[in-house]
Amino acid sequence: MPGKIQVLSIVIIALQYSLVLLLYYFLYRVVKIASQDLTKLTLEPQALIVHSQQEEGASISQPPKLIVIDDSKELLSQTVYPIVESLAMGRSQHNDLVINDTFVSHEHACISKSKHVYLIADLNSTNGTLLNGQRIEEETALADGDVIQIGAVTLKFER
Repeated sequence: MPGKIQVLSIVIIALQYSLVLLLYYFLYRVVKIASQDLTKLTLEPQALIVHSQQEEGASISQPPKLIVIDDSKELLSQTVYPIVESLAMGRSQHNDLVINDTFVSHEHACISKSKHVYLIADLNSTNGTLLNGQRIEEETALADGDVIQIGAVTLKFER
């Protein structure tokens, strides 16, 4: 029996030391992660300030807009349509930009904001959406001055 007791006491001591080593390793990792986070905060405050000032400046500036270039059938009620976060276009009355034309689908196209870029997407319309004379098949980023044609209406995107 004395041999079993000695083996058991050696195993218990080994487990105690293992627990202490794991505790020290855990504390080491916590201190390392905390120091990395603090280092990032001390190195990047200027970048954070500049970024927040850019966002404030962007909110002060005018939102992008669609300007009507050609509406020969006089289908639209306005000549300028501001885009805040998104702009739905189509023949249905629940759209932001209603184009009452038989060549326009009920939910025809949508412009949406993604980070600092505005994207236009055709919503599987029957006759399609043209961007600078080309039919769009997937979401496409809009640039200042892009020309959008939906049915008999031609619009210009301005930032």
